Amino acid sequence: MTAALELVGVTHRFGETTVLDDVSFVVEPGTITALLGPSGVGKTTLLRVICGFETPQGGRIVVGGRDVARDGVSLVAAEHRGIGLVPQEGALFPHLSVANNVSFGLKQRRSRESRERTSHLLDLVGLAQCADQRPEELSGGMQQRVALARALAPNPSVVLLDEPFASLDAALRMSVRAEIVEALRRSGATALWVTHDQQEALSCADHVAVMLDRRIVQRGAPVELYRSPATQAVAEFVGEAVQLRGRASGTTVACAMGELPLAQQVVGEVTVIVRPEQIELDDAPTATSPRGRVIASRFYGHDGEIDVRLPNDEIVIARLHARLLPTVGADVALRVTGQALAFA
Repeated sequence: MTAALELVGVTHRFGETTVLDDVSFVVEPGTITALLGPSGVGKTTLLRVICGFETPQGGRIVVGGRDVARDGVSLVAAEHRGIGLVPQEGALFPHLSVANNVSFGLKQRRSRESRERTSHLLDLVGLAQCADQRPEELSGGMQQRVALARALAPNPSVVLLDEPFASLDAALRMSVRAEIVEALRRSGATALWVTHDQQEALSCADHVAVMLDRRIVQRGAPVELYRSPATQAVAEFVGEAVQLRGRASGTTVACAMGELPLAQQVVGEVTVIVRPEQIELDDAPTATSPRGRVIASRFYGHDGEIDVRLPNDEIVIARLHARLLPTVGADVALRVTGQALAFA
């Protein structure tokens, strides 16, 4: 099957500064891929070179089986690449109605086919009743759904979403995110979704490409990245990580939380990583159970976290059901479930 989008060894520089360093990954048709990374690693620049707003100095970009840039040469103009873009702010035309915003990129905008396509897309994003309204009459979340409908209108090979919820407040972000994902799934579109939000990437995407230090360091299914990160940097970035000193001996590691099974084989002095949800209160402790004192407690509603200082002064974080949260100052016994990660 031909990839909807493929990047091979893409490199880009601003003067002497390298902003994209040998970037390679594939986005399969009909899937959502999250491009996950902190601010400043080159995510937005990567979108710009994919769109054709900038030409990379090296590598190859293929959209829908067609080379659009190769070896420092742009082969296809931005407007002919078959790419839809949903920018951070939506960038809707304020003087046009919602329907006319959606149909703006269609040929023969006033034809029956264009009207039917526009009506279908507005129904897809749940805004059929808003067709005659102006963007200023809509909420921020509704405007982003209009922007998605506009990007989908020409039936592009791939839709690029650049931090689409960055301007929305936390409460609205979650509901709009669910609506956007549902619309993408129902449309069958292929999407590359840029975000710095780990929860957003892990919950919304079929695949996640982690971008650190100007390059893709790992790509895989969300559960694979979370449970089997390729490096310590990926482990720390994709989720909350409790770090301990340890000594590994193949398939187990000895640390302040006891002898733990490992997800990979390592030997020697290591940094041990477990996730906070793996650490539980031990209601039937033994003489060898790790123990510590609660030094902080955070209540989140349905659950919470405690910080526990161990006898060697290392601190671990445990995520627990809200009704199980002990008070600060309590002495507790702990246990670790599942396998730990270890990095030399």
